[in-house]
Amino acid sequence: MANNVAALMNKIARNAAQLGLTVNSTTGTAVVIENGSNDLTISYVDASIAAPMGGIDNTASPFLGIGTGNPGKLKMKSASTVADDITDVMGSVVAAKVLHMLGGFSNNVILENLDASFSAELRGDTDNLGMGQ
Repeated sequence: MANNVAALMNKIARNAAQLGLTVNSTTGTAVVIENGSNDLTISYVDASIAAPMGGIDNTASPFLGIGTGNPGKLKMKSASTVADDITDVMGSVVAAKVLHMLGGFSNNVILENLDASFSAELRGDTDNLGMGQ
């Protein structure tokens, strides 16, 4: 998935528009969705895989073992730091709609406020629980 970040961002922007949300901007690395004074920025966080799991030597067989197919994470970052808690991110119906849309991907979703004083990670598709993260 890491090689297709721009395509993923375009898909997220299209999905948001189809849901009736206002997409303020789309780049190859981020999508900004209108949410009043608390716009939401969606971005991609690369998978962090030190080595394949399962006792396989990653120098000899770098593409074997659980972990190599990890899809990475989607981050939903708000423009707020008012409360330093979940309400910074999930303070509106728009934010709930965006979170629901992101939940349709197999990626984990990170919720974060502007200065990262609040951050939470929601597990993605249960079929990917052993996929390296």
